[in-house]
Amino acid sequence: MNAYSETVFNAKTKIYTGVSSIKKLGPVLQEMGAHRILMVTDQGIKHSGILKNVLGEISENIEVLIYDEVKPNPDVASIDETANIYRNKEISALVAVGGGSVIDSAKALAIVLTNESSISTYYGFDQYTEKALPLIAVPTTVGTGSESGNAAVITDETDGLKTKKLVFGEDLFPRVAILDASLLRAMPSGLIASTGMDALTHAIEGYVSIWSSHFTDSLNLHAVRVIGKSILPAIAHSENTEAMHGMLLASSITGLGMANSGLGMVHGISHAIGAQYDAPHGIVNAILLPYLLEYNWIANPEKFKDIAEALRVNIEGLSVEEAAKAAVAYVKNLTKEAGIPEKLGAIGVSKDQIDVLVDIAFHDAQYMVPNPRKMSRQDIYNILDQSI
Repeated sequence: MNAYSETVFNAKTKIYTGVSSIKKLGPVLQEMGAHRILMVTDQGIKHSGILKNVLGEISENIEVLIYDEVKPNPDVASIDETANIYRNKEISALVAVGGGSVIDSAKALAIVLTNESSISTYYGFDQYTEKALPLIAVPTTVGTGSESGNAAVITDETDGLKTKKLVFGEDLFPRVAILDASLLRAMPSGLIASTGMDALTHAIEGYVSIWSSHFTDSLNLHAVRVIGKSILPAIAHSENTEAMHGMLLASSITGLGMANSGLGMVHGISHAIGAQYDAPHGIVNAILLPYLLEYNWIANPEKFKDIAEALRVNIEGLSVEEAAKAAVAYVKNLTKEAGIPEKLGAIGVSKDQIDVLVDIAFHDAQYMVPNPRKMSRQDIYNILDQSI
């Protein structure tokens, strides 16, 4: 980051926080003048009781249609098919209740319900012409960050090859996000671990991105600090309200940070794996993170030293380079403490697909360009060979 570089910082989401902040949902919908909403969620949220609690906050004079079939890693077909069901229902707003796949699905639907073409038409920045429907996001994990960002990740399949594509737009910033940790009290520890490490990945990659700025650095480094303090207590007990609240806020804070700083090749490689194997995004990121940190630290030792300090690593008496290495070692151990597998092979990734994964990741400029250290095909191959 050059201190005098020209930067742009976008932030368009009103964020309500705190226990019982879900009570803001009803008044927000009334202020919007919503008469019929589409509630987007998944079966896990439906059966957990969270959906029932959220529905209880909506006025009886607002009609609620529910789409509860979101699957992990939403693809073009699922978005287009769902849009065809609801396109003529005169939806006035969407409410997403769930994790990243749910919120990204809702963002995609908000576009195609008003623009009518396939979601694949709108890959890239602001490719749609009609304004998207307004969206309220209620995150139920501690890792997506999508509730405060302006992107949706969609799995595309062309000529038999699956890749993850990004749809960006000003309208994809949710109008409102509601961060209520009381909704997460029954969250499984494994899901806290994987989504929490996903948030840490966002924060670290955003902080060391070559697209970072003073604005994004303040957000992402603070998120590192909060996650470092909160993640293990949250994993230990989801009813630890202070820790869960900290994780939920940190995820959203770095969501806003990464929306403006970009990310790096943890995500570039992770998206390739997620598309080919339909693997859980948070776990893939968590496994890859130590390997990419070990590769990237030499590009900006000062920032890695900052990360060590934010994670409360004792770096007294260490050189900048030693402190940077200490940050890498700490994250590697934290991943282990969180119960994340050390190798991608543990979740079914095999070396026979390395060449395909390398090719996809190498051509993903969205992550190759801002990564702090330039990567070759061989570098990506080596990372995958080590991590599988």
